[in-house]
Order: sequence, then structure tokens, then C-alpha cells
Amino acid sequence: MKQRDIIVANTLTYSGTLPLIGSVILLQFPTLLPMAGLDAALIASTYSAVIISFLSGIHWAAYLFFADRCPRHLLIRSNVVALLAWVSLLTGNQLTTSLLQILCFLYLLALDSKLRDAALLAEWFFRLRRNATLIVVSCLLLIVVVV
Repeated sequence: MKQRDIIVANTLTYSGTLPLIGSVILLQFPTLLPMAGLDAALIASTYSAVIISFLSGIHWAAYLFFADRCPRHLLIRSNVVALLAWVSLLTGNQLTTSLLQILCFLYLLALDSKLRDAALLAEWFFRLRRNATLIVVSCLLLIVVVV
């Protein structure tokens, strides 16, 4: 991959963490953006479920193109994780929702590690995913603490 493409991927990935960072800031300082009915925890949870589904889609693509080199049952695992993320939105409890989503993000990172070990993910991309996961998990933990 060209260096320019790597820079774009990094920029987009780190930009993708901004809604979660913003949610944490809004929970700490709710008067920063006074909007009627704004629920920063709900925004963070919903956005996280979408991102988990997106990451699961990356695993789908890896399996579709490289099934013989992928971790066992990657297609099923990634689907279960995506469904678990959506089910997390139905719990009605922010702690449960956040913890389930944290587990999803960490599990997807573990799957990415296996994809890297199988030479299906570049090292730079795995580092990017690891860093983004640390940011996202930290935000979700902070949301649990604040709410």
C-alpha cells in the first residue's frame, strides 16, 4: 500500500474515534452543546454498535477472499460479534451495553491479531486497529464511570 493511502487510513480511523471522544466530553461537560434530548451515552453506544458491525465486515471480506488462510470459523465469529453488538443496544442498561461492546472490540482485535499472524493484515494496519481499539475501549470505560 502506498504511504499516502496509509496516511489516509490512519486519518480516517482516528477520525472515527471522535464521536466516542466527543460523547465522553459531552457527558463530562453537558452544557458545552446544549441540545434538547441529546444523550451522549446513547450516541456512543449506537455508534459503537455500528463500528463493531463495520469491523466484522472487514473480517467477512478477509474470509471471502482468503478463506483457506483465515482463522477457523471467522465468518461465523464475526457475525456473532456483530449480532452481539446490536443486542447490546437492547439491554436497557448502559453498564451492560458498554461492557458487551468492549468485549466485542477486544475480541475483534484478537481476531485481527490472528489475521496478522496469517499474513492477511499488514503490521501497520494491526497497530492502527490496536491503537483505535484502545481509544474506543477507554472511551466506553469512561462513559460507564460517568454515567
